[in-house]
Amino acid sequence: MSNPTPILGTMRFGEWGARLSPQAVADLLEAAYDLGIDTLDLADIYGGHTTNALVGAAFGLRPGLRARFRLIAKIGIVMANSPGNPRGVQHYDLSAEHLQHALNETLIALDTDHVDTLMLHRFDPLLQPAAIADWVRDVQREGRIGDFGISNFDPHALALFDGQLPLAANQIELSLANCNVLDDGTHAATRARSAEVQAWSPLGGGDLLDPRSQIGGRLHEPLRTMSGEFGLDPASLLLRWVASLPRTRVVLGSTKIERLRDGVRACENPLPHDAWYALWEAARGRPVP
Repeated sequence: MSNPTPILGTMRFGEWGARLSPQAVADLLEAAYDLGIDTLDLADIYGGHTTNALVGAAFGLRPGLRARFRLIAKIGIVMANSPGNPRGVQHYDLSAEHLQHALNETLIALDTDHVDTLMLHRFDPLLQPAAIADWVRDVQREGRIGDFGISNFDPHALALFDGQLPLAANQIELSLANCNVLDDGTHAATRARSAEVQAWSPLGGGDLLDPRSQIGGRLHEPLRTMSGEFGLDPASLLLRWVASLPRTRVVLGSTKIERLRDGVRACENPLPHDAWYALWEAARGRPVP
């Protein structure tokens, strides 16, 4: 059985990465769609509050392009230099008032009337689940959002929405360099709520492929051996390790179509159990109990 197609992350589209033009973004989106990618991951803060508008401009260049994609929009982070932040302190604001403003700005920037999934970007210790649930149901009735999701919430934070709202997904950092979400129960708690796990930074920021790093050194030989066995380059093998987890979709952050093509292929099928555990053991430096 094939795994779900990866999600395309937009964080590096603009000022925080490749600095693509709207035309280049439109070309990339069309090429990604041809590979089977139909979901975009966005956040209002990306590119210093500029990337959503870049994607919106790309949609405007190509009639029908917006309709091809499901949009995930994350809101709730206020950066030090975000508009309307006079104290200049980075913080999280999941109040209904801020969420309403952030959603309005997101829809305007994307030049759309709805997003398919709205996510709370980071856990805010000051959040009020009942108030958030009331607000979410209101904007769902208005047709401005579809599903409700969260991002970077641990198992205890997940539980705050039990009985309040159904969760569509939890987007979390997950790679062979960041496996703590498997040990602390976050991944299992997300699955227990029939929610999808969306794995960001599945390559662990580059250390996994650097033989000079501690973890990269431990993985170098098993990656080399298994790359030949499975016909995948080391980066693709790392993606397959993440995508092998049940109910888990990888968020690909590349703006290069050849890397997206490799990523889609890598995520098509799971690793055998013994190969999956062999890589986990190498990354951890010890076998499972």
